[in-house]
Amino acid sequence: FMEAASKKYGREVAGDPKFGFNPSTRRMAAEGIARHFEEEAKVQGWDKPGYLQPDARPKRISAHALLSPFDNLIWFRDRAERLFGIQIRLEIYTPAEKRVHGYYVLPFLEGEAITARVDLKADRQAKALRVQAAHAEPEAGAETPAALAAELTRMAGWLGLERVEVAGKGDLAGRLQSALQTPAN
Repeated sequence: FMEAASKKYGREVAGDPKFGFNPSTRRMAAEGIARHFEEEAKVQGWDKPGYLQPDARPKRISAHALLSPFDNLIWFRDRAERLFGIQIRLEIYTPAEKRVHGYYVLPFLEGEAITARVDLKADRQAKALRVQAAHAEPEAGAETPAALAAELTRMAGWLGLERVEVAGKGDLAGRLQSALQTPAN
């Protein structure tokens, strides 16, 4: 089990939930990690050591994706915070006046960083994907609005919607609106 998981993830941290939530299982996993992995990896900003699986070497990622809050990459919030340096919280149960980013927010993975978050709603009657809020993250660059606009346009098409509309909420909303108005989107 541990070998299969390590090849999939390429690195391990004892205590990640893929080892289960039972304390004895986690203890065995931590002991097994030390025996199974040949290389301990120190990662800047992590308070726990990581371990590399000898056959799995990290590769540079160039893909763009809107992530569901339940995506395997981010559902375990502590791991997501270690990987991306940002807190990801599902705010659907948070009272509206206390929400920071929105009701059902999708983080935007741009290459190897989460560069933005968008609160989306599919308005089927209006045939529009509504961006109710758009927020930039510290890793956002000059290309983020265009990359996010392309991904939102793709999502709207996949949902059978004709357009993407941006509300004025969030520090990225204006730049995202401008990017959506360029001919490429």
